[in-house]
Amino acid sequence: MEDEWFEKEQLHFAVQDGDLQRIKKLISDGHPLDINDEAGKTPLHYAVEKENFEVAKVLIETGADVNAHYETTATNTPLSDHAATCSLTMAKFLINACADPTIRGWMQLNSLDRAKDRKRGDGPDVYQLLLKTAHGR
Repeated sequence: MEDEWFEKEQLHFAVQDGDLQRIKKLISDGHPLDINDEAGKTPLHYAVEKENFEVAKVLIETGADVNAHYETTATNTPLSDHAATCSLTMAKFLINACADPTIRGWMQLNSLDRAKDRKRGDGPDVYQLLLKTAHGR
């Protein structure tokens, strides 16, 4: 059983390591792009967390769901998971890839809820981007 878990999460590990060559190999070998790990995260969640644009781009271009979340376990989308901390550049990247800031996850919060209290750096700009996107839907 432990081997099954380890095998299932190989793409997650490669993304966390930022190993682009291994990521591409695992994808070509058919590893699922949107499977969630024990924390409820997909490989894209980890690319966003690490602000690794190159990896996030490869994942999305090969079919990863930018809005991946699991209602049954109340997990967040990659954007919602990191809306409180991501850079404006990452937020724009995800929005341009059709991330939906209105999808509710853990505790019924969405990306807007998670970003609204950001006061430092580009935090206010992230919130405004998400707000504009939400109103444009």
